[in-house]
Amino acid sequence: MRVENGEKDQKIIRNTIALLDKIGPAYWCGYSYAWLGNMKARAKDGAGASKALKDFATAFCSVNSFHLNGDQTRSGKSQFTYRPFTLEGNFAFASGIQEMLLQSYTGNIEIFPAIPSEWKELSFENLRAEGAFLVSAKRSGGLTDEVKIVSEKGGMVLLKSPFKTYFVRSLKSVKWKYLETGFFELRMEKGGQIVLKNGYE
Repeated sequence: MRVENGEKDQKIIRNTIALLDKIGPAYWCGYSYAWLGNMKARAKDGAGASKALKDFATAFCSVNSFHLNGDQTRSGKSQFTYRPFTLEGNFAFASGIQEMLLQSYTGNIEIFPAIPSEWKELSFENLRAEGAFLVSAKRSGGLTDEVKIVSEKGGMVLLKSPFKTYFVRSLKSVKWKYLETGFFELRMEKGGQIVLKNGYE
């Protein structure tokens, strides 16, 4: 099973992001905040990711959602205040939201890996994971309630379990087993799908 980087690497990542926070923005543009949101999400810092993306949306976007580069609120989030608009900041913002809701790399899928504790009620549908898997999930009362995975081309994937207890609500063309490492191993045919629910059947 392929896993994420070890504690030593994770410490380097956390220290690097902490240094960015300490130095402060200076002449950052809005997309700097959008990419910071992505980095904090990947580091599993949901509160930090949410704050960075909110700063982007509230200080660096016009009412029509265009990214205007400079800090339009003049609240110290950047020394730039200019208004030429670009698109990459908005794309990075959307990417950051997806990183908060779903992460997929090294053959693993993780649901709601970086969301703030106050996001108790939440759902998404058909976010694309590595390997052409479409993932949908619901969160209720602060707990993951349901996960649905559909395979577009077939293959094997590991789903990090978001449940304390679970049952399989529906199954189509999937062989699965729960591993002691806390992952579901899913071997899916093309068009296969599985729905996992929190609790007991």
